[in-house]
Amino acid sequence: MTQPKPPAKGNYALPQQKLLLQLLNMSGEIAVMGAKDDSLLWTTLHECHSHRWITLTKLSDTATTIRLAKSGRELLDS
Repeated sequence: MTQPKPPAKGNYALPQQKLLLQLLNMSGEIAVMGAKDDSLLWTTLHECHSHRWITLTKLSDTATTIRLAKSGRELLDS
């Protein structure tokens, strides 16, 4: 089975990343509770943040607000 090639310029999101971006697109922003390395969700958040598709704002030691960045919105529109 051959793997599809991702588009150029880093405009390729894994399914779990795209799902997170779509959720943020629908809801505007979400707050995530918990330690930053304790789940698959946080792994996906870190990946999306490293691509600058989302912004993370720390609210407290256990809560973080996540928003869709312009580049994340552009990825969904492409």
